[in-house]
Amino acid sequence: MELALGQFTSRGPATGFVLAKGWQGVGFAMVINSILGTLYYNVIIAWALFYFILSFRKTLLWSDCGHWWNTKDLCYVPGSSGNILTGNGTALNCTLGANLSLSECQETNTTGKVTAAEEFFYRLLLNKSASFDDFGVPGTYMSVLLLGAWLIICLCIFRGVQSSGKVAYFTSIFPYIVLLVLIIFSSTLEGSGQGIRYYIVPRWNLIGNFEIWQAAASQVFFSLSISFGSLIAYSAANDFHNKFFQQMCIVVSCDCFTGVFAGFAVFATIGFLATSSGVDVDTYARSSGPGLAFITYPQALARMPASPFFSIIFFLMLLALGLGSQFASTDVPITALMEFFPSYAKRRSLLVVITCTIYYLVSLPFACPGGIYLFELFQEYTANISLVFIGFFEVITVTYIYGFNRFMNDVKMMLGRRAAQYYLFVTLCITAPLLALIITVTNIIGTRPLTIDAAGGFPHYEFPRWSTILGWFIFVCCILPIPIVFVISYIREYRKIAAQRAAKGNFGDDNDSPVANNFEEKPLYLAALTANNSPADYWGPRRRKHQTGAYAHLAAKSTVHDISAQQQFPKRSITAMNNTDIGAGTTNPTFDPDLTKNDDGESVLDEKF
Repeated sequence: MELALGQFTSRGPATGFVLAKGWQGVGFAMVINSILGTLYYNVIIAWALFYFILSFRKTLLWSDCGHWWNTKDLCYVPGSSGNILTGNGTALNCTLGANLSLSECQETNTTGKVTAAEEFFYRLLLNKSASFDDFGVPGTYMSVLLLGAWLIICLCIFRGVQSSGKVAYFTSIFPYIVLLVLIIFSSTLEGSGQGIRYYIVPRWNLIGNFEIWQAAASQVFFSLSISFGSLIAYSAANDFHNKFFQQMCIVVSCDCFTGVFAGFAVFATIGFLATSSGVDVDTYARSSGPGLAFITYPQALARMPASPFFSIIFFLMLLALGLGSQFASTDVPITALMEFFPSYAKRRSLLVVITCTIYYLVSLPFACPGGIYLFELFQEYTANISLVFIGFFEVITVTYIYGFNRFMNDVKMMLGRRAAQYYLFVTLCITAPLLALIITVTNIIGTRPLTIDAAGGFPHYEFPRWSTILGWFIFVCCILPIPIVFVISYIREYRKIAAQRAAKGNFGDDNDSPVANNFEEKPLYLAALTANNSPADYWGPRRRKHQTGAYAHLAAKSTVHDISAQQQFPKRSITAMNNTDIGAGTTNPTFDPDLTKNDDGESVLDEKF
């Protein structure tokens, strides 16, 4: 649906979501959600960059104790010659020999001890504080890493698609090569079969756990970048007749395949780690948050032969995946600014530098000792809750307010047919809004204070009450444009229609008045609501050559002028709207009957489903 909207209008989410004037706030909400999501997601890239740089060593720093950041007598390495875990909070202190037997080991308690990988992540990289209240000031390592991450993104999107498009080949293909190498190698390691078995054998007792379904829905939204606005912004550069439906099927299939494919690489390695450490796979498989990618997996990589090599390619893969996502989300607010202010397109490079600089400065709180708590808060309230909430309003706006029939007519203009209309009717009109509503409501009702499991020598921590208020403030910031834009647009329409009715006497005949035709039979408040739910007068294809049929009135407008958008979408010719059109709040005029037919002579009247 987002691909269709972007391709049809050749606009980003901020200006393209005017198929219902009062609901343009949905597009603004996407932009804000993209901004907030970009802030915390780049922290993950900074972490991966740190591990990647320090992987160029003969011995990985998280593979042993004895460093200045390790705590004396508390740090240990699971499965090493000195510590073989038994899975019950104890370890066997052994001296390895040619004929090692358990009788030669002495059992000691490991409760309260910390692995070397945990201390590397929490104490060296994050310099984690004991609580959210003890927030601190930005640390040197994280500040420099965030600066490096934003510099990389700035350089990659500096020239728009010309630069980021070339990098995208690497960020899209390289991860598959790494995953294939990791699967082949890890499958030869002892215990990999146990990890894969844990991965593919379903646990049916968890199917009734609604939290799992909530997490799955959030993951689908996040992995496909739904409700971030990046799909609309990037599809705006497509050719008007591009076969986006086939591309959508390919992208969704590849996303699903990649998730399953990556699971084999991860769980085969976890199985090896569990076996070499003498514990169940479940001990490591239940790692939550950043623990799996930055503690458990590095710990397993350190145990592999040629561990520096595998560490380098693994974290380079994480960098590629993270950067590929960041290119799109960083471009969303830049695209919005250039659409509202077309003159900025000539200074895109400067705009990119300014945007990335602001992003870096605003993201510095994540570099503080308490930044990990802020990270968890952003992840919960921007990625898990707001995405599904915005997605609900997005589907409702397109299918019920704008109308499913109109939407499919627009699809037919691009593809020449109403592609998979019965499938889309079931999913967009019934399944998607129903599931999104249920997940959103249960998310809101079932919200409880966030917690962080005990790790890195830090005890189990429950976030303070004020942090929950902060989390809901973040959520409200994401969705606030939806009601604000609706109310402002409604007031504008109400005043306009009231003025038109007051001036009705200026018309010789009621039938000559567009007000009489559209709104005279309705009460003022209802007429304003109808106008608020109707498309803006510039809704439709942006490129003049595609403004045919029901949208022929757009080509006839003398106020619409062409501008160059080569810097925004290279090798594309895009017609920009007049600045005065944006947010003008005028009603889409009644279509001429001769213009409501397509090239085949069929009616394309804007009926609602």
